[in-house]
Amino acid sequence: MKKCPFCGQEFPDDVIMCPTDRVALDRPTEERKKVTGSWQGVYGYGATAGAAGMRCVPFTLGLKQDWTGHFTGSVTDDGPDGIPGTGSIDGYFEFPTIEFTKQMPVAYIVGQDGMLRTLREHILAKGRACERELAASPIHYRGTFLDANRVQGTWTSRPRRIPLPDGPSISIARSSGYWCAQIVPAETQANVVRGPSQPLFDKSLLSQRELDDVEGLAMRSIGKFSVPDAEKFIESFEREGIRFDIDRDDTPIQTMPPILRAFGGYSGMAKLIELFIHPEDLPRAEAIINRDAKT
Repeated sequence: MKKCPFCGQEFPDDVIMCPTDRVALDRPTEERKKVTGSWQGVYGYGATAGAAGMRCVPFTLGLKQDWTGHFTGSVTDDGPDGIPGTGSIDGYFEFPTIEFTKQMPVAYIVGQDGMLRTLREHILAKGRACERELAASPIHYRGTFLDANRVQGTWTSRPRRIPLPDGPSISIARSSGYWCAQIVPAETQANVVRGPSQPLFDKSLLSQRELDDVEGLAMRSIGKFSVPDAEKFIESFEREGIRFDIDRDDTPIQTMPPILRAFGGYSGMAKLIELFIHPEDLPRAEAIINRDAKT
């Protein structure tokens, strides 16, 4: 029996094309030279993504590669769970590995209710000022080809801080997950209406570090710090590539005068920021805190 990689239906061995998606069921084993063309895929969130962990989103890529291995293109999410808008793609390919950055025009977040809303809507709902839509964080994709036409891997979006005009910045946590995609033959791409259903995903083909990045070793708290100290440490972590997350609530200091915010607010009243570090990066993070605390 053969299984269609897009709809998951099974067919007898003598069937060479899925009648639903018009996709060939036999896949060549030769190496792929370029990623130029249309790709259908799906991404899912990792186990530590909370409400987002239940989401799997189909997407479509249109790529064009030059002779150096560099490629650019566009991406659109499909279906009700997808991020609206058309994003840009920029990356490099050398079989069997591929890396690229996905940049969507507007930042969206998934609420605890599982609903999508723009980051601006989220900020306004908290009573903060935000005059215009904010750009999304870059999302970094890495993948390994299973054969000439199929690829799977992981994606990550790094944490970032966004300054707001009415006071302290807000922080966006790191997120991560899996993805897979398959080339759409030129003669059939107009008929394909969904992303592949299999494999989603064959985790046995991923390295332990890739699995840890997505499934998440438990981040370890390194302590709670005042706003100025925490922001200084975060800048150092970002420079050194240290994986971290934060737990921050600016509500108690939003109404304070700017001069008091700069010094952490009234004693005992300002909310502290708790920093969480990936276990493998903990020694380096502790060294940075010990060093920066003395400066």
